[in-house]
Amino acid sequence: MLGVLSIIGLISLSGLFGFSKGMHMYQLSKTIELTAQAIRDFSLFEKQDARGYSTNTKDMAENALKTGLMSECDVQNSKIAGENYGVCRTPLGEIYPKFFVSRQNDVYYYTYMLFVTFLKAPHQSCVEFLSRNWGRSVPKKLWKKGRIWIVSDKGEASVYHHGGFDFKISSANEVCKPICEKASYCSVVFDFSLSKF
Repeated sequence: MLGVLSIIGLISLSGLFGFSKGMHMYQLSKTIELTAQAIRDFSLFEKQDARGYSTNTKDMAENALKTGLMSECDVQNSKIAGENYGVCRTPLGEIYPKFFVSRQNDVYYYTYMLFVTFLKAPHQSCVEFLSRNWGRSVPKKLWKKGRIWIVSDKGEASVYHHGGFDFKISSANEVCKPICEKASYCSVVFDFSLSKF
């Protein structure tokens, strides 16, 4: 009788683990989909004259949704301790777009940064997220002045800058582990310093 109960317990635990892993992979896929869409939206948006775009940090997510810089966004307050700005909620955390406009000699330049923050399983999520072929998913023109870096409450590190980008799980783990392993959050940042309009 105890043997049967033990077997049932083990089957239940393995089923629960399988469900938990499947749910995490679904949530990661949804986060990747939202991120890829935000990058595609930006590649279309960057053709516009953005001089009138509000760059108020607190309202950045709301403005991104209104102007088409992000087509899908559930705007809520950030859950990172001490932060007070709107973000787009994702299944594993939040996405925060930052957009800056500067002017030099009557030419306008702008920078677009997309913070993809993992609040659930930050280290594991960072590794799996970085190993999803972003080098091929992001339009090539954005990489000309683009980079990827990671940041957490434990530090930051550059991941990619002007070149090939195709992380395997092992190399992604080497990058994510020192920054994200014991952190309360971990952000993968797409940073596109783009040209003029």
